[in-house]
Amino acid sequence: MTARHLHDEPHDEPQDARPEDGTGIRGEDLDVLSRQLGRPVRDVVGIGARCVCGNPLVAVTAPRLSNGIPFPTTYYLSHPVIGAAVSRLEADGVMTAMSARLGEDDELARGHRRAHEAYLAARAAVGERAGTGPVPEIDGVSAGGMPTRVKCLHVLVGHALSAGPGVNPLGDEAIAGIAPWWTAERCSCDGAWDTAGCAPAADLSRHTRTQGLSAEELEAKRAARRRGAAGPDGGSDEKEY
Repeated sequence: MTARHLHDEPHDEPQDARPEDGTGIRGEDLDVLSRQLGRPVRDVVGIGARCVCGNPLVAVTAPRLSNGIPFPTTYYLSHPVIGAAVSRLEADGVMTAMSARLGEDDELARGHRRAHEAYLAARAAVGERAGTGPVPEIDGVSAGGMPTRVKCLHVLVGHALSAGPGVNPLGDEAIAGIAPWWTAERCSCDGAWDTAGCAPAADLSRHTRTQGLSAEELEAKRAARRRGAAGPDGGSDEKEY
């Protein structure tokens, strides 16, 4: 499949989905997020962007989870329609094309680095508001491949939606690129997730399975995962996210 070069396509003005009333959590937000993600959300401290109908698009997550694990993805893209649209771009080779452009376009590379710095500053502010304070384990590490490459377009889109136009240039490009499936001007929530029955109550993620473990026990589990991920030649078959 041929990679889509978004910079070669005409763009409308960047879309702004930031909440007009700030990033505070409203009454049904956590329930909606849990339904969107298919699991109970954890340590969400705000909403970075909203649909025109008011539903969350991006969850703002504390940089250290309540179980003590560092969590670098401050802006977590939650809306299934946007997530699926961004996955289409990723499958079309857009990340590879963007990473290549970073090595060729100095202005774009500078913008990508500024986005990285903005992400770190925003995470520090979120940590201060959430009371988690500094998280030295991820100090200087943003997300999504910033500042030198693109390895998760969902991260860049979540950041761009939450920070507003002009902060994350490649995130803005990706938002323009998903316009056939989602735009900020129209609601895409109807039928996008299950609204019947109870919201998900069981979290089977590895973050939950490590709750309550000491630092030594956590390191032992990480070492075991690394050993299990090693291929027959001693290299790692573990996918990087």
